[in-house]
Amino acid sequence: MAIVWQLVTKETKGFMNKALLNFITAILMLVLSPVVWSASDSNPSLKIEVPYVELRSGPSAGYPVVHVVENSEYVTVLVKRTSWLKVKDKRGIEGWFHEDDLLGLTQGGQAISNPQIDEQDFQQRNFEVGVMYGDLEGANFYNLYGSYALSSVFSTELSVGKALGNISDSDVIELMLMSQPFPEWTVIPYVGVGGGMINTTPHSVLADSESRRSTLMSAATGIKYHIARNFLLRAEYRFSLALTDRDDNEEIQTWKLGFSVFF
Repeated sequence: MAIVWQLVTKETKGFMNKALLNFITAILMLVLSPVVWSASDSNPSLKIEVPYVELRSGPSAGYPVVHVVENSEYVTVLVKRTSWLKVKDKRGIEGWFHEDDLLGLTQGGQAISNPQIDEQDFQQRNFEVGVMYGDLEGANFYNLYGSYALSSVFSTELSVGKALGNISDSDVIELMLMSQPFPEWTVIPYVGVGGGMINTTPHSVLADSESRRSTLMSAATGIKYHIARNFLLRAEYRFSLALTDRDDNEEIQTWKLGFSVFF
């Protein structure tokens, strides 16, 4: 009977490991799938509706005026830095103007409003840092992370976390590749794959306890919601496989919720 149970257990673990590999493969296919975006989505074209707009050589009122764009002309937004936008006119001349000047511009015949300004800033973000709290296999999990956008779709993310449980505590560090195939949405779904390390320390009251360190293979899925300005709300589920030096590997599920700021 014991032999049969061991065989069933090995088969079950083999099936779960295969299921995890299939899950990670599916996530990789989503992460690496090519997505084509039109230039008009990432670089909006704006029409000048006031007599003129002054373009400066840098993102500050202290920089000199290098060009003037007149009424009825169009400019293309290249990048936004804090409250300043870098644009290019039909002659290829580039310069900066303050977002307050957007009140004198239109996009597609519609006046530009402050929510639109925030939305463009949201879509063109480069860095994101945040805090999250959740559950790691029954333990309270505290998480800090920072990410850098490689493009509008792909980003890299480094996270560190601390799990405080009744039996043991764990320190987690992971590096993930994230993909958000619909970056223009207000509520953005995302997936990610990556790996890292988990160091688990049992509480000293346990007999024969010792710390152990394991390599992690992880796959994640979640959503981000643009609350306002440069604030995001984020919810995530992460499934990890801890590769141990024993006969079996450990499966770790993490649920977490938090917020972040981008710039």
